[in-house]
Amino acid sequence: MVSKKKQSKNLPGYSLHRVAGGLDAPAELLVPTWLLERLEIEEFERDRLLREEVARKRAEADAAQRARLDEALRNSPAPPPSSVARNLTPFQAAQALTIPDELPPAPKDSVSVFDWDAARERFNSLKKHPSAVEREIITRDLQHFAKAMANGPWRSIARTGTWRKDLERLAAEMPNFSPVVGAIQRTMALADLSGRPATPQPILLLGAPGVGKTHFTHRLAEVLQTTVHRQPFDNPQSNSALRGSERHWANSAVGALWELVVLGKKANPVVLLDELDKGALGGNNYRPVDALLTLLEPITASKVKDVSVDFEFDASHVVYVATANNADRISEPVRSRFLEFVIEEPDIDGRLVLAHSIFEATIERLVPLKEVRMAFARPTDLQVCRLAWMTPRQIRMAIERALGAAAYEGRRHFEDRDFDMPKSSGAVPTTSRKPKDGGSDENPVVVVRS
Repeated sequence: MVSKKKQSKNLPGYSLHRVAGGLDAPAELLVPTWLLERLEIEEFERDRLLREEVARKRAEADAAQRARLDEALRNSPAPPPSSVARNLTPFQAAQALTIPDELPPAPKDSVSVFDWDAARERFNSLKKHPSAVEREIITRDLQHFAKAMANGPWRSIARTGTWRKDLERLAAEMPNFSPVVGAIQRTMALADLSGRPATPQPILLLGAPGVGKTHFTHRLAEVLQTTVHRQPFDNPQSNSALRGSERHWANSAVGALWELVVLGKKANPVVLLDELDKGALGGNNYRPVDALLTLLEPITASKVKDVSVDFEFDASHVVYVATANNADRISEPVRSRFLEFVIEEPDIDGRLVLAHSIFEATIERLVPLKEVRMAFARPTDLQVCRLAWMTPRQIRMAIERALGAAAYEGRRHFEDRDFDMPKSSGAVPTTSRKPKDGGSDENPVVVVRS
C-alpha cells in the first residue's frame, strides 16, 4: 500500500502523519513509513466498521418503524364504511358479515366453548331468513355469531406457573379466607397433575356484611388471571340475566354467560352470585336461584343454552362464588351444590393486612402508571390502624378520598385529615354498622345545605 501522505525529504523511510490538534491547525508527526501505512489501514478499518454500524442502526430503526406501523394498523379501528355501505340497512349490513372458511387452529391453553360446525350451520341459516318480523333479532344474531366465530370456538384458560405463590399471598392478605384458599389450592394442584383446566367447585361464602367477601372474589379472579362479573340476586330477573331472556320478547337480550364466555376471551370467568339468599322466592312462587341448578353441575353446564340466541355453549369452566348472610333461605338442592365456608370477622392482625391489601389494590386501579404510583408514600401505621376498623367498602372509599386530596394539593404523601369522613352540616340519623336484613354496608351520608 503506497501512502498518500507527504514524505519527508530529509529522512528517508519516514513520512509526516497529520493528527487532529486543538483549536489550531492539525499537528504533524514524523513517523516511519511502515507505521504510517499500518495507521492508514487501521483508519480505513475504523471507517468501514463505522459505516456498517450506521447502516445496522438505520436498518433496526426502519424495522422498528415498520413494526410500529403494523401494530398501529392491527389496533386501528375499522375504516369508515364506503358510501355504498352507509346506505345499507342494519339487516343488509348483517347479511354481508362473513366468518372464517376453516376452523382456526387452537391457541395454547385454550378450550372449545361451542360446536364450530353447528355455529357455521346456524350462521348460514340465519342469512336465509327473509322474514321482516324477525329481522331485528336475526340482525343481532348474525352480529353475535360473526364476532364469536372470528377466532374460532377457542377461549383461553390461563395456567399460571406462580399459582402457589399467588394463592399463599392471598391467604396472607386475607387470613379469614384461608380455608377457601386451601380449597382452591387443592383444585389447582389436581389440575397440574391431570393436565386439565382447573375448575373449582362452586363456593358459598357465608358471613356478615363487611368481612370482605366481594374483595376476596375480585382478588381470586386476579390470581386466576380472568375476568369477574357480579350478578345480584336481589331481583327476580337473575335467570334471564345469566341465560338470556325469551326470544319472542320485544326486548330479548342475551345473558351474561353468553357475553362472558362466547363473546369474551376467557372460558373461566369468575361469576359472583351476590346475596344469593335474597333470590329464594320471586313473584308467582318463582325461585330465581333454581335456575342455577343446571349451571352448577359440570355435566349439564357443558350444554347450556342461551334462551335469547337459542344456541348451546359450554359454560362448565365458569368459576362461581356466591355470597349470603342466611344460608337457611337458600333451597337445599341449590345449597348442596356449593362448598360452604363461614367467614368470620378478621382479628386485628387480619384487619391490618386487609387494609394494606385494599390500599394496594385501590391505588393500582386509580393510578395505573407504576412510576407515578410508586412516588406515593405508603400510609403511616396510625393511618392504617384507622382504616383497619372500617368495612372493606369503607376502606376503599377512604383511600379514594385520600388519593384525591393528595393529588389536588400536589402531594405524594397522605395527611391524617385525608382519611377523615366528610362532615355533614346537619344532624343525620345514625345507622348500625351491620344493616338490618343482611343488607350491604352503610354508605356515608353527606348533607349539603346552601
